[in-house]
Amino acid sequence: MKALIAAILTGLLLATPLVSAQPSIREQPIQFKKGESGATLKGSIKGDQTVDYTLRASAGQSMIVSFKPSNPSAYFNVMPPGSDTALFVGSTSGNRFEATLPADGVYTIRVYLMRNAARRNESVNYTLEVGVAGAAKQASAAAAGNAGPSKWDASGSVKCSAGSATLDKQCGFRVVRDLPKKAADIWVANIAKGEAEYRFFHYADKVFTTNDSAKLSWQRQDDNWWVGVDGKEFYLIPDALIHGG
Repeated sequence: MKALIAAILTGLLLATPLVSAQPSIREQPIQFKKGESGATLKGSIKGDQTVDYTLRASAGQSMIVSFKPSNPSAYFNVMPPGSDTALFVGSTSGNRFEATLPADGVYTIRVYLMRNAARRNESVNYTLEVGVAGAAKQASAAAAGNAGPSKWDASGSVKCSAGSATLDKQCGFRVVRDLPKKAADIWVANIAKGEAEYRFFHYADKVFTTNDSAKLSWQRQDDNWWVGVDGKEFYLIPDALIHGG
């Protein structure tokens, strides 16, 4: 009996370090300053420490995260609201995340050291730059489909073409501007599908995004933006359309 009790006690003592070995996760909300759409954060972690930066955002908004660590074994993941399944895994995708967000809610940006570095109790200093562009109500309109907005700040037509970048056609547009953020949501009649459907663009910080999986390319052309979609649709977006004037 004594031998049995001793064995049980030994087992309990051996199991105790497993409890204390759980990773240490610290949660830190991100708050942008009034009138700003981004923030720069600096921090450090050591060993198995982890920091979860949390930020509320809306479907259709664009999020950009840039990570600059002093230790190449440090990375970050991005997790959507209510899920531990990462939208982005830094260890396989690098130190920059940029995407249109799929849902409303609180997103988590998790900073961590890879397991081998954590076991060696290594440390890292890092800078994390986070930006979110696009107003929530505009994002909701974009997520609702390609019928175009029910209210807009301006409308008209822009040069466009399908198949090749001749820009020899005219496509109607509607725009909802966010002038304080120098951003805009733009609906242009889809040159590839006709007037009944719009191609949606969100513009912010010299970056264009859309609300589906289409691949965009863009470049400056005098006082305009030349925007291509999957090498099949082409639009010329004037600065005045985006910023007014």
